[in-house]
Amino acid sequence: MVTPCPLCHLNLDMQQPEAAKVIGRDLGLAVLHLPQLVGLALGFEPKELGMGKHIASTEWVESRLAGAVPA
Repeated sequence: MVTPCPLCHLNLDMQQPEAAKVIGRDLGLAVLHLPQLVGLALGFEPKELGMGKHIASTEWVESRLAGAVPA
């Protein structure tokens, strides 16, 4: 999920663990801020974009980037 709104990003990222408790399973939904998505498209590394600081895991996105073949 990608959102351009910083407050929306914060809420979606922070509340995911609580939502997982309510439904009884991990949601596994990576929530990115729009500038992070643009940065990834430009070739920046996830670490450079602060993706390791998210509460909800971004491993799903990072694993697919690792398997991508550069153009």
